[in-house]
Amino acid sequence: MFKNFTFAFALVLLLNSCAVQDKNFSENDWYAFTKTSSQRIKASDVYEFADGMIRMHGDKIGYLMTNKSYKNFELALEFRWNIEEKFNKSKAKKNSGVMYNIPIDYPDNIWPKGIQFQMKENTTGDFIFLDNITAVVNGKLVEAGASVTSPKFSDNEKPYGEWNQVLIRSFNGKITQYLNGKLVNQCMEASSKEGKISLNYEGSPIDFKNIRLKNISKEEN
Repeated sequence: MFKNFTFAFALVLLLNSCAVQDKNFSENDWYAFTKTSSQRIKASDVYEFADGMIRMHGDKIGYLMTNKSYKNFELALEFRWNIEEKFNKSKAKKNSGVMYNIPIDYPDNIWPKGIQFQMKENTTGDFIFLDNITAVVNGKLVEAGASVTSPKFSDNEKPYGEWNQVLIRSFNGKITQYLNGKLVNQCMEASSKEGKISLNYEGSPIDFKNIRLKNISKEEN
């Protein structure tokens, strides 16, 4: 009987362990912060959560930020530029991004310290290192600065209006960024190895969906 109990207890621990390995983000995992706000705001009071999507549009420049910090993870999501005429008043290049490894004790502002997967016309997949974050790209240390771009080395963005798949893998300072299944950027020895995650809204209407995070325990080959 004791052996059966021990096995059952071990199985429960294993299942609980597996349960935290994969996370699907919901509305309650985020808070909003905008350019004109001085405090955190309920996520759905600023951006739209509908039909399994997060829809960011309107005049409230800002971001959705996770409440929690994450380390050694694989973040997957899909995005598309919202091309509905009623939301598109500007002819400027579409611009947004996903940020990660944002230090949990860093104050909210536009834009916070961290690393960004740039989403922008002709430059989707670039690294943006903000507020003196550094990393080694192609064997060279990226110079620290307020906002430093390290260009993608490959293109793979789909036409406007179509869904794009993003995969970001961060493990002990090694970061790889994939776009639609293709490796588009990579760095080593990133100075920020863990932190919060944000979805940025920079004035270009954009939709996100299927946002999932998986903890990882080893470096990819």
